[in-house]
Amino acid sequence: MRTQTVALLSVLSLAVLAACSTAQDDSQSAESAQTDEDAARGALRVLGAKIQNEDRTDATCRSCHDPNKLTLKKWSDNYKKTMAFISDEGKSVDERINFMRRNPEDTASSFAPSKLGILTAGTHFTPGATIDSVRHPSVYKDAQLLAKLFAGKEDLYKQFKVDTLMPIEATYDRLSPAEFEKVISWFDKGMPKLDELLVEEPRPTTCTDDFAGLKDHVRAIKSTSWAAVNRDSRMPMFACSTDNPLECFNQKTAAGKEIFPESRNTEVGKTWSPSEDNFRVVRELEYKTFFWMRTSADGRFVANGGGPRVDGAGAVIADIAAALDPAGPKTRDISVSASYDPDFFPANQGFMFQGGGKFCSLSLLKNLAVTKVSLDEPQCSKLESVGLYQTVGQVSGDNAISDIFVVNSTFASDNPGLSATDKDLQLTAGPEATVNVHVGVARGNDADGGYQIKQNASLPTPFKGDTMMARSGQLIGSRVAGETKALGYAIDKLVFSPGGEGYRFSLTPAGRICMPGNKANFSFDERFLVTHHYLTREDFDSDAAWAPYKDKGASDIYLADFVTGKKTRITRMNPGQFAIYPHFRSDGWMYFMVRDANSKKETVVATDSTIRAIAANPF
Repeated sequence: MRTQTVALLSVLSLAVLAACSTAQDDSQSAESAQTDEDAARGALRVLGAKIQNEDRTDATCRSCHDPNKLTLKKWSDNYKKTMAFISDEGKSVDERINFMRRNPEDTASSFAPSKLGILTAGTHFTPGATIDSVRHPSVYKDAQLLAKLFAGKEDLYKQFKVDTLMPIEATYDRLSPAEFEKVISWFDKGMPKLDELLVEEPRPTTCTDDFAGLKDHVRAIKSTSWAAVNRDSRMPMFACSTDNPLECFNQKTAAGKEIFPESRNTEVGKTWSPSEDNFRVVRELEYKTFFWMRTSADGRFVANGGGPRVDGAGAVIADIAAALDPAGPKTRDISVSASYDPDFFPANQGFMFQGGGKFCSLSLLKNLAVTKVSLDEPQCSKLESVGLYQTVGQVSGDNAISDIFVVNSTFASDNPGLSATDKDLQLTAGPEATVNVHVGVARGNDADGGYQIKQNASLPTPFKGDTMMARSGQLIGSRVAGETKALGYAIDKLVFSPGGEGYRFSLTPAGRICMPGNKANFSFDERFLVTHHYLTREDFDSDAAWAPYKDKGASDIYLADFVTGKKTRITRMNPGQFAIYPHFRSDGWMYFMVRDANSKKETVVATDSTIRAIAANPF
């Protein structure tokens, strides 16, 4: 009886195995029998691309990127280049791993998702139960390569996955193994049928300056801008002892030493100011940062991604006021359980961070006992559905908790590797690009009550991305994506009016600025647009002048004045010094960061350039 049972089980087992084998063979046969068009359609639907004669899917990738032809070709090129390098066993393991860093020559440099191309959507996969060589052959192959490459370097592998995880926000679904298999296998085939299925109108090719409408806007908003509102409300500005902003940052120690030294009085910054503009070294940081820096409206708090990674914190806010306390410590750094992309509200009531998507009242930071912000404090609230690289505008009303507009769009990710390979980012926004406006409404009677997103609107901005919002919410500035490079900045007027179900929004052209750079920010009076630009040969008068920069790279700050129509390069960094992420506080002082590849230091700098520009040409 036992023998018969075993025999029967054996027969059944063979039948099951045969059935499984047949199912797998059928699956593989179906996969191999797919036409190039079938494969392309499957991948493009997963990515949320606009396929000819099809409705666009609501895919995760669309939340942050615009999967058009230029985007996909860029992802494919970067993927192929990286895969070829890290597959080359003629190179050492460390060489191959470091190739994926922002700066391959600096082992402290973080890993760059952009270098991986489409692979960054699948670096969270590990060979095991969820993927195998039969069901997901392409995903399995790439996962095996990475696992082998990082063998014995588990902590480094973990950091690699953290740095390259996409999407970064947990609120957005990551691709499943089956979805990523459709995408990566199509990329491995060279993306056949891409041009046939994604039929797009031609990209713009020219840029012509147009300041007339922008000059009119500056005059129209003169008395209602957040610069005017905060000035009229007597907002105290950091490091200012009088109402004259040109007299800020003049404090000295009891021994007569400048607390915020002029750059021209420092060894590394002697040449930074090419004119009479005053550059002040606000703070030399003791930590490394990621992505952009932003400052509170009063200039007291400076926030960055990165910083001291303590207890899961991935960001930091520096309280610069500690430098002025003669009895206390000279630094106060507050760790934040966030990732990057901080922004502060124009009325100086609060701030928000990505990697948590939270708003917090500024009262939290003003409590000197606070050394860490978890984003779960009573003064914090969740801001749902806001994508990366956001900026905050606020309706200029009769109180400090008026409605907010949070804007995000298609973007190019910028965190320089501090090398000669850093260039102005290629923006790939296509004809289907949009800007997203999220309306936040106060929960209570003050900022401590928090905000919640009550409305989401999407407006078409073809071939525009890296969009930043002016503090009033009335202007947005976007880079224009040409075929091979960005074509300056398109400034649009955001027209809004409240209705029964929320705000009604529309966009009208306001102006155009043709200058090089990356994401740009508006001043609080909305007269200036500022950005940073990675230097090229075209920025120098001769090969001899360019020569010291050719191997080290650098970036400078560029400023456009809407009233005069002037575009000015306001800094002169030395080779290996990168002036980046300029932005404003309410009184017109502009803050930016200098990352120095020579000294490996990061410095917060403030300049009065726009204040002097206004004095020279009042309006």
